[in-house]
Amino acid sequence: MSGLIAAVRLLTVIPVAGGIGADARSIARSPAFFPLVGMGIGFALGGLDRGLLYILPGTVAAAAVVAAGIALTGALHLDGLADTVDGLFGGRTARRRLEIMRDPAIGSFGAAAVGSSLLLRWACIAALASPARFPAIVAAPMLGRWAALLLIARFPYLSERGIAAAYSQPVRARLLIGAATAAGGAYLLMGPWGLLLAAITTLVSLAVGKFAAKKLGGGLTGDVYGAASEIGETIALIGAVVFATRGFSALPLWT
Repeated sequence: MSGLIAAVRLLTVIPVAGGIGADARSIARSPAFFPLVGMGIGFALGGLDRGLLYILPGTVAAAAVVAAGIALTGALHLDGLADTVDGLFGGRTARRRLEIMRDPAIGSFGAAAVGSSLLLRWACIAALASPARFPAIVAAPMLGRWAALLLIARFPYLSERGIAAAYSQPVRARLLIGAATAAGGAYLLMGPWGLLLAAITTLVSLAVGKFAAKKLGGGLTGDVYGAASEIGETIALIGAVVFATRGFSALPLWT
């Protein structure tokens, strides 16, 4: 339970008891619960969307959902996306790329990445209609957090500082817990389509991690974990739109 609480504190602005630096073991265990917390974020956003659709057009409701997601997570992962893209595409050496990523200022690459990510998510949600819209909104944050867990487990961490330093390499059981949550949640939300979406998100995330690790000298940073979460969430929504236009079929629970 302490790992779950740490994950909620790390990934959201929801006030829960305990300080995130108080228990290193809880922080180390927290990545296993990232997909579960992502699912909770998704249910909150999906519920908000359903309520707003009674009074607002679908495009406006979609914009509100994207904004609510930023507020609920404190823009943590967007900051990581901006820093990561600035560093990976703005430096010529691994050392210089890491220096750029530590700089709090956002450059043109980072700003373009953040803007593109938000625009794509808004467009995808706006394009979705019932019965596909609600499960897609729920699944996307869950799969995005699964992407972060996957990179934490797959690639070494480059720094000895920062919150992410406490993660180290999650033991196999923690990775399996996260994988079971992501796969099980995706299936319950979307059936076989959900499993395919989870597989696509996994492959894209591994490709992103491999590219970033090569650029940064063999490992990753907390910023890359955040970027993976944003990219994974966006890929999940794009995939949901593709499936919807090809005969998406939701489970009876969402019809």
